Amino acid sequence: MMMNFMMIIGFAFWLVGALFCVYQIYRMVELDARCRGLKHPKLWGVFSAGGNNQSGLILYLIGRKRFAIESMTVQQQKEMDGRKKKIGAGLVFLVLGAIICVWCIMLME
Repeated sequence: MMMNFMMIIGFAFWLVGALFCVYQIYRMVELDARCRGLKHPKLWGVFSAGGNNQSGLILYLIGRKRFAIESMTVQQQKEMDGRKKKIGAGLVFLVLGAIICVWCIMLME
């Protein structure tokens, strides 16, 4: 019974970390697209954050090379740096949840 509870907690940590990372990627791409002057930056954010193998993010990174950064304020640069740090926190949650889940599976057998 306790292992099932721990497994649920591990899965919850993993899920929160994964969703948090995807949201931060969405916001970073949206900000980058806005600074580069691309049309529909929110659509680019959704396109890059979605998908199983992150092919949208790869296509965005390839396609953005044609557009130089028009203007990025100091506040936008600070926001971008803060989002990079938040992705690190999300990855910690994701890895911690995965470790808890694997540990529970190993102890159940």
